[in-house]
Amino acid sequence: MTLPAAGWFPDPQDAHRLRWWDGHAWGGATRVLPARQEPVAPVVVAPAGPSFSVEGGAVRTGSWASGGSVQRVGTAALVAVLLAVVSVVWNPVGAASTLAVVAGVVAIVRPGATGGWRVLWRSAAASALVVAVATGAVAASAQLHVL
Repeated sequence: MTLPAAGWFPDPQDAHRLRWWDGHAWGGATRVLPARQEPVAPVVVAPAGPSFSVEGGAVRTGSWASGGSVQRVGTAALVAVLLAVVSVVWNPVGAASTLAVVAGVVAIVRPGATGGWRVLWRSAAASALVVAVATGAVAASAQLHVL
């Protein structure tokens, strides 16, 4: 993602001031906004070196300052939860439990979800993992005639 060059920009916290942007982060220096009727154009300092983007060819839709991005759902966690529920109801030879354990581990290691959903889906995957292990133990004891 390429960030704007250093310069004076409208302060995101106070609409009546300008704040210095150093090219990477907001600085502490501020100026009073000029009392003009025209819209404010940022004063931009040209970069000294070549401009490049770290993300090769990726186009981001959204403001660079807001950090907004598309929220993704944790598919592996959803599969783990569904398989854990199935393992409670129907678990022939522990197959549903085994699949739920695998999906739960994958969902915890690589959640696939973003933003605030990441914590929720990881928690759901951990819960599904606990249920799957418990139902797997019940299925194993039934198969091995332990109890």
